[in-house]
Amino acid sequence: MSAISATTERQFLTTVAPCIPDLRRFAITLTRNHADADDLLQDTLFRAVRKLHLWQPGSNMIAWLAVMMRRLYLSKFVGNKHSRAQTIPIDDWDGSTPATQMQRIEVTEVAARWRTLSKDHRDILSIVAVWGASYEEASAHLQIPTGTIRSRLARARGHLRQEPEPVRQAVLKPGVRSRSPGPSRPPGPSVRTG
Repeated sequence: MSAISATTERQFLTTVAPCIPDLRRFAITLTRNHADADDLLQDTLFRAVRKLHLWQPGSNMIAWLAVMMRRLYLSKFVGNKHSRAQTIPIDDWDGSTPATQMQRIEVTEVAARWRTLSKDHRDILSIVAVWGASYEEASAHLQIPTGTIRSRLARARGHLRQEPEPVRQAVLKPGVRSRSPGPSRPPGPSVRTG
């Protein structure tokens, strides 16, 4: 852009400059972000300098600038990629999600049951479930048959899946039952035999 004339500069300083605080507030109202508001204000003032010759003296300067700012806002922020949610591929996302209360309880329960496993079961779970080794690799590492690996792994997993009594029951509200894999009784009066 070429340099502005002295007349345009004087006209800008006397008519546009006093409106800057009101324009800044309007920009913040539109963008709801101070950095974007400053950018919008700068774009509006730049356009006002270039188009000042179109303004008719005697008309409302703040209204003229507000319309200009709103049109710039609509073209720059609305319907443009700036206002759309940014999608990040899950592989590139390095954030973590905090555990819920139930997840913390479940981890505590598994940790407590892990300590009660036999050394053989802990070793097999560590190799296959934690390290991700195949049954054959675990068999070679521990020097036992693959069938034994599968059998011990099934028993170890079953032990870890057992319904814990003390921790979960202390957390659940009275009258709330935990989900258990066992059969449920139909509601109704209990019948005693014997």
